[in-house]
Amino acid sequence: MNKRNKLVLLLGGILGLALIILWLNFVPLDEVVGYFREIKPGFVILASVCYLFAYFVRSLRWNLILRNTVRIPVKDSWLYAMGGNLVNYLIPIRAGELVKTWFIKKNHHVGMAQTLPSVFIDKTFDTLGIVSVLILIPFLTIRINLALGILLLLLGLVFLLSASILLLAAWRKDMVISLLAVFLRLCPKRIRPRLEGFMRQFVAGLNLFEHKPLMLVGALLLTGFGIFLDGLYFYLLFVSFGIEFSFLMVLFGYTLINLSYALPQPPAQLGSNEWMMIIIFSLGFSLTKSSASAIMAFAHILTAFLMGVVGTAAFAISGYEVVQMIFKGEKIDG
Repeated sequence: MNKRNKLVLLLGGILGLALIILWLNFVPLDEVVGYFREIKPGFVILASVCYLFAYFVRSLRWNLILRNTVRIPVKDSWLYAMGGNLVNYLIPIRAGELVKTWFIKKNHHVGMAQTLPSVFIDKTFDTLGIVSVLILIPFLTIRINLALGILLLLLGLVFLLSASILLLAAWRKDMVISLLAVFLRLCPKRIRPRLEGFMRQFVAGLNLFEHKPLMLVGALLLTGFGIFLDGLYFYLLFVSFGIEFSFLMVLFGYTLINLSYALPQPPAQLGSNEWMMIIIFSLGFSLTKSSASAIMAFAHILTAFLMGVVGTAAFAISGYEVVQMIFKGEKIDG
């Protein structure tokens, strides 16, 4: 891991600890602990199944997108996705996206430059959640406070940027290549030829939906199903705590929390998840601070456990060498 990434992790860890300390001083801990005594284990198990199934559905979408380049078993794309997600969860420098393509290179002998566009496209579909959020707003009783308004604006910009790159790559490839060439001029001359070749492969890969409407429809349906499962997972956690709340409001709030991961985060979303829960569900939906904090604190522990178990298994089966490469600061390339 290079010095820059180490500095990012250090600063992110300090920020996360600061956010946790502020959160602990903001919420009534005795009430939070009281909610934990009301947990119904059966609903927690159902919620866990929905959580993992949502990731499986997204891995199916990635597998569908990958077929334009390489066909791999569904179980492999599921494991590779979970391994990459674990890296992104623990080390929020987006190295997990490279890890997914490294798995394919190691186990299926396809260059990372050829499969990296599929990862970008897959992540772009995740930003479609902002569309569902905007559609839900007229049907919900919600106060758009300043913090929530800024979050919606930032996420909308992320969606517009990623969607614009996809559309331009589909219809105006030359324009995208010309724009990226501007950034190439800032790179050292000795690596420009290699970067230019990678760039052209990348842009060509983004054009995979041309003349393939059924693939696009399938990816959109899987995206919608994944968003629904996310909402169901979080709604079942509300039920497990005995807290009555509208499914649509839970779906809206948790989709926003998921979308916020596109923005810079502390390692393991330390502190940021807890404050997002306060901003959206407490300030926006008038849920009490103690109940909102209890649900998110438990969800944070549960998802860390699930992600850790499945992600670790993915590395054990698919290859763990890439983790050593990340921490040693070695170059991961195709």
